[in-house]
Amino acid sequence: MRMIKTALISTLILIFAVSANAAAFKTGEKLTFSLSWNDIVQAGTATMSVKGVKMFNGHKVYHIVTTAQSGSYLDSFFYVRDRVESYIDVKTFATWKFEKHLVEGEYSNDAVVYYNPEERTCTRETSTIRTKEDAVDILAAFYKLRNMDLPVGDTVHFNYCDGKINKEIPVKILKKEKITVPAGTFNTIKIAPALEETEGIFKQEGEIIIWLADDETKMPVKMASKVTIGEVVAQLESY
Repeated sequence: MRMIKTALISTLILIFAVSANAAAFKTGEKLTFSLSWNDIVQAGTATMSVKGVKMFNGHKVYHIVTTAQSGSYLDSFFYVRDRVESYIDVKTFATWKFEKHLVEGEYSNDAVVYYNPEERTCTRETSTIRTKEDAVDILAAFYKLRNMDLPVGDTVHFNYCDGKINKEIPVKILKKEKITVPAGTFNTIKIAPALEETEGIFKQEGEIIIWLADDETKMPVKMASKVTIGEVVAQLESY
């Protein structure tokens, strides 16, 4: 009986340990969104994908890729082809590498940023700055949020760095809300991160609102933001 009890306790400890380190997302996850602009134009599509787990500087990392592209109507006068990639630690969700390639009308921006979470540094081109603990890029922040407790009424924070800016970003947890998008009807947690540091078409000009599924995945269901050219709304099409 003692051996059975010991084995049971050991198993429970193992399960708890695995659960504590398990991410809300998994390799192979792909979320596809429809993009609308100013409530009148179907602007295009966007995807968020967990491509896999790789080794980077001796650490296991998730390779996260997000893309956005304008549809045929918008292409004729505002061509968009964005690709952003992040390599985030599977244990801490801190960033190891971030790169972006933005083409938005006449605007373009390419950057590669390297992080060292152990030494708390962030290098962009020839400039290296000190970071706060477990610093993340803007994409990694999104996935880190999915693994945080989000009690309604609270404000949570993450440490952001892009090689130029290094600061703590607040995220307000607004309320729970049931919404319907093309992928279905979801119970969600409505949050408002202060992301004015972003660049390009999705540079925030006002409040950004994100609805996360109110379950263990906390996957994004809808996003709405005032941006440089109006308002962009992303709604989940498939997952």
